Formats: sequence, C-alpha cells, structure tokens
Amino acid sequence: MPTTRAISRYLLVFIGISLSVALLFLFATLSLSSFDNSATPDYFSQIARDGSSIWYRNFGGRHIPQIQDQDVFYNNVGSSIAAAKSADIIFLGPSFVSYAVDRDTLRASPSLDRLKLYNMAFVGIRGGEFSRRVIERWTIQAPLWVINVDDQFVHFFSSDLNVTLGPQKTPIDAITRNRFSGYLAVVRRNLRWRIEDVTATFRDGRFSQTGIFRNVVNGDMAVEANPVYLASDNRPLISARDQGCHTTPEVIDYARTFLKQIGGHVVLTLVPHSQACLGQAAELAKALNVELIAPPFDGLTTVDGGGHLDKRGAEKFTSYMAAELIKTEAFKQAFSAKLSSAE
Repeated sequence: MPTTRAISRYLLVFIGISLSVALLFLFATLSLSSFDNSATPDYFSQIARDGSSIWYRNFGGRHIPQIQDQDVFYNNVGSSIAAAKSADIIFLGPSFVSYAVDRDTLRASPSLDRLKLYNMAFVGIRGGEFSRRVIERWTIQAPLWVINVDDQFVHFFSSDLNVTLGPQKTPIDAITRNRFSGYLAVVRRNLRWRIEDVTATFRDGRFSQTGIFRNVVNGDMAVEANPVYLASDNRPLISARDQGCHTTPEVIDYARTFLKQIGGHVVLTLVPHSQACLGQAAELAKALNVELIAPPFDGLTTVDGGGHLDKRGAEKFTSYMAAELIKTEAFKQAFSAKLSSAE
C-alpha cells in the first residue's frame, strides 16, 4: 500500500501539472487574442470580427466545422442573452431566417425603426425545442415573437434536438453541459480556431479571417461574408414541392404548449424556399388562432438554388414581411401604447 507521504507527493505533482496546463492554456489564449485587436471582448477568448467585439466567430473551423452559438445561448456566455431579453421583437427559426431577415430593410421600416429587433435563429437547428429551452432557462419575455414555421426535415414545432450540417445530423451537445462547462467549451473551441488561424498564417504568409460571425447586439449572422450572397446573377427561387401538404395534430399540440410557455404575442411566417409548404403553415395558424405572414415566392433569388435567400431576395422578403407585420393585430396589441407615447 502506498504511504501517506507518497500519496501527498503524487497529489502535489498532479496539482502542479494541472496548474501548469491551465496557465499554458490561459497564456496561449491571451497571446492568440492579439490577432483580433479587440479592446474589450464580450467574453474571454472571443474571436472578434475586424477588431469589433460586437461580433463573435460563430461558425468556424478550417478542418472540422463547428457552431459556437449553441453554447453561447444555452449557457449564457457573453451578452447575447441579455440583448435578447431587452428586445421588443424576436425572430425564431433555422438558418433560413438568418439569411432572409435583412437588417438594413428593417431599419428603414416605419414603426419597426423605433423598436429593438433581435434575430434568435439558429444555424443547423430545424426544431424549435432548443429555442424553447433557451427561452425558458433564461426567462426571455419578448412582447412579440415572429416564428418561421418551416417543416423541412422536421417541423419547427417539434421536440427534435439535433443539429444538421450538410448530411451530418448530431445531437445538440450544449444542452448536456452546465454553465461552467459550456463556457469552457466555448473557450476551447475558440482556442482551437485560433491555433488553426496561426498555422494557416505561417503556411500562407498572411493572416486571413475565416468563418461566419454573429452579432451580440442584434443576433444577426454576417452572411455577407459569403460572396454568393451579394452576387447579382443568382438563380430565382422555384418551388419544387407538392403543395398538397398538411399540418398534424402532434405539431398543433406542441405549438400550443410552446406558445403558452413563451408568452407574449405571436405572428407566424414562412420564409420561401424550394421545399417550403404554405398549406401546413396556413392550417397551423388557423388552428392556433394566430396571424400568418407568407410572402410570395415570385421574384426571390437564392444563394444555393432554393434553400437560402441572397441579399436581393432578403430585401424583398423583409420589405414584404415588415409592411405586413405592422398591420397585424398582434403587433398593434404589443406596441400601440409604446409607439403612441414615443410620438
């Protein structure tokens, strides 16, 4: 049996090695942070965009693509949750919403320009259960929710808790972590991305910033980093789905529970894409007794032939959606007093 002295020496060595590794990890993270030139980061290890700490690298990895915001939101890392909690209107949905909601068009919209609008869509997450858990966990209480009720692969109003990147579908790991381990996951991810950046810099002889960034203040994704998003020759959107599609009792039941739990007023919408089904969205809105904004497909262009809108398509979608949103009873009930007092 080992003696007490031997056990003590073992513990001291173990503690010493652990502290050394932790200090090395901290030093490496701080050293690599110098690439950003960001004075005040939103959270420790954040990879800022061109020195602006209101943006963090959300989708990155030069070798293995990963998403950061699942831990950022579920485990409340940085100021994103605080920003969402202060919003007047929150948009929910998958990446279709990130591409379709154009911030410049929102700012130019009457009435909406006086409200705080937050885009809480999640890339790769089709079901709304993750959003519901984030909302419940951090008590986010928006006066008005605009929810994209898409049903591709899985319906937004479902308990699905998977993230889909290309053909790969995996469980959302963030929900298995507590706040501390979630924070560490964010730091580790950023450190790995920084090391990849440094390696690429030495290899190529210059530093290049990769990935897609997310805005802390309003939740927008910097989709303009995708050059196809700004291209002028993108293909028009064509519906490739049989529109004889319907909602189900299971979706309606889940949706009723979802809306009851998040509170506030609700407007449904449907971002057009090649596989979008307007019929199920209309049936769902009627069953829930809420309003639906469904912009026409005509004249919209996409970055990928039918999945995500490009800049021109987003401007058209947002212009239509914004004009219709302020006409809804949900909008009037949520903001008539606030907007009247501001005049």
